[in-house]
Amino acid sequence: MITLIGSGNVATWIAQLLRDNSRFPITQVYSRKLGHAQILAEPLYAQAIDDIRQLNPDNQIFIFALADNAYEDILPQLPFTLPAAFMTSGTISCRCLAEYSKTYGVIYPLQTFTKSQFMRGLTVPLCLESDYAGDRKEVMWELARNLSPDCYEVSESQRARLHLAAVFACNFSNAMYNVAYKLLKEKDLPFEMLIPLLHQTVQKLKTLTPAEAQTGPAARRDLNVMQAQMESLDDPKYREIYQIMSELIMKF
Repeated sequence: MITLIGSGNVATWIAQLLRDNSRFPITQVYSRKLGHAQILAEPLYAQAIDDIRQLNPDNQIFIFALADNAYEDILPQLPFTLPAAFMTSGTISCRCLAEYSKTYGVIYPLQTFTKSQFMRGLTVPLCLESDYAGDRKEVMWELARNLSPDCYEVSESQRARLHLAAVFACNFSNAMYNVAYKLLKEKDLPFEMLIPLLHQTVQKLKTLTPAEAQTGPAARRDLNVMQAQMESLDDPKYREIYQIMSELIMKF
């Protein structure tokens, strides 16, 4: 039986995946806000708690799906040594669990989640890290395989680099989508017009490297177009971004 510690995007994905799983049932959900825990716990028929001291000592697995800055506060409050604890962080060392759990490791999902969406159909590569072998390690891998068929063993430094690469590939690119959204809105144009373009951009990366797939005025070194586009931007921050990104493309 599992206690899920957290109620954010990753916790919601885990709850959706394990909702009908008899091998790894979630029987308890913790959140600092009881209402958030109840939202996840109700479809699981699990107990919702907002006091970490109420953790169920009979449960065998404790999954930490917390913001990275929450571990320092939560871990010292644990009321007993956990039998097995797995964290979902992309950046924090799993050794922070060493004094709080007999078995510990990382199950880091390399994906973007939004809990307002139904996420059971997502393809989610899982990055696994543990210092253990044998049965203690197999528990983590079996749990991970029940969440995704795409499981990879990675080191701590590899996990950190994957997270950094994901920030560039996902978070930063999504911020650019927001810029594009605002630029189109200024001219009463729908952002949906860009969706086929974005889809094709990702599709090309299945057969080409990013450098090979690069197009646009900077890739062509069309300086006249680049200058005209920069001058059309009213926001100086957007002009700065345009210049930096164009220089980076030309360098690549």
